[in-house]
Amino acid sequence: MINQNFISIYDDILSKEHCDIIINEFENKSERHHKGLVGESEVKPETKTSTDISYSVNEKNDSVSIILSALELGINEYINNYPDVNNIGSWVIDSIFNVQKYKPNEGYFLPHCECASFRGSKRVLAWMIYLNTVNDNGGTRFPTYDLTINARMGRLVIWPAYWTHQHHGIVSETETKYIATGWHIFKET
Repeated sequence: MINQNFISIYDDILSKEHCDIIINEFENKSERHHKGLVGESEVKPETKTSTDISYSVNEKNDSVSIILSALELGINEYINNYPDVNNIGSWVIDSIFNVQKYKPNEGYFLPHCECASFRGSKRVLAWMIYLNTVNDNGGTRFPTYDLTINARMGRLVIWPAYWTHQHHGIVSETETKYIATGWHIFKET
């Protein structure tokens, strides 16, 4: 585990077998594929190009079960390292998360944060799990901290959703990247 600037990296949170199950399910559910969205649920290929499946945390399937189990371990560790995150209003996992596929030359090209508009204002933490290793770029860059995180299979990254943690994808020209990603949000009262 690596902690730096409230960005935590947990390697091997998922096994190769679990990552393969999620990727295979993604590839076998093409009827659920949709173009990647940004901002106010807009398709903007100049900002982000990906193929996504949106999952409800209440769905009963292998991908949801595997991801939620791994995420629970990571979030508990994150809270242990940054206990002040519990000194704000109550928060929970968002009811929707995404599995995303970035083909060669696709990515989230522009720096952004996860709490950049009224719609995203309830987001507290962002999380991402790399489902495969990408050796030709493919990672994530946090420019403010001069930090690049390589795309490594089974790696979970958790960070604050705010403007202080702008980030963007690093495009691979030759390899496909798969991730699972979502948020923890303020609990509605």
